Amino acid sequence: MRVAYKRKLLILFILTFLVVMAFSPRGYTASLFSSLELSLEKNIGQNCYQSIIDQKKVVHLPEEETEHLNAIFKSLVNCCGRKQELEFSLTVVEDETVNAFALPAGYIFVHTGLLSYVQSDGELAGVLAHEIAHVDRKHSMNAIKRQLGMSLLLQLILNKKKSKEGLAKVGNVAINMTQLGYGREAEYEADHYGVYFMEGAGYQREEILNFWRRIVDQRGGQEDLVILQLFSTHPPTSERIKRIEGLR
Repeated sequence: MRVAYKRKLLILFILTFLVVMAFSPRGYTASLFSSLELSLEKNIGQNCYQSIIDQKKVVHLPEEETEHLNAIFKSLVNCCGRKQELEFSLTVVEDETVNAFALPAGYIFVHTGLLSYVQSDGELAGVLAHEIAHVDRKHSMNAIKRQLGMSLLLQLILNKKKSKEGLAKVGNVAINMTQLGYGREAEYEADHYGVYFMEGAGYQREEILNFWRRIVDQRGGQEDLVILQLFSTHPPTSERIKRIEGLR
């Protein structure tokens, strides 16, 4: 009975909230909902971050390397439209695959395999800029909305206590999306904005093109190469190269 009562109370609260939103000035309503959604994104991101570092070994690079990596990362974040509302962070984890991924709210992870594979700061910047672009364009949060629907998200937004079960469910979707990708158009958009971010930070797009071309050249039919695990579910690399070359 108590659970049923709480559920009815939550439904009533949601309905009341929707009515208030419907009769409030449009700008105020949009601002309020955006603020609540941002708070939820930060909760999801923190939950996912903790889950990842519980599973993977965090690597602490030598101080000089850490400062250099963070300088590259910061220069890219400074070109991002969401730099004021999020605290972006970069974490290195031990994994031989050539990869990096982004969680909601600006938690970016990079594999040691990627650090070993890149041949220049510009190549690394290109990959990191792509991940920052996913956060900037809210690809993860948009994917969560599609997967779980607004009903669950609205419950989490309005529930100040942010139930662990609900956050865990949303967090699992967010983490799975880092492996499955956000869909071709989202990946192309992240490539697009990623190039602008890296150029804004002083790097040349030719460097990320060199990175992708090298992966294509090294494929050579050897489908078990660890480098081929990079974005394996993403759009064809050749098409990504063409689109980046065609950006103005």
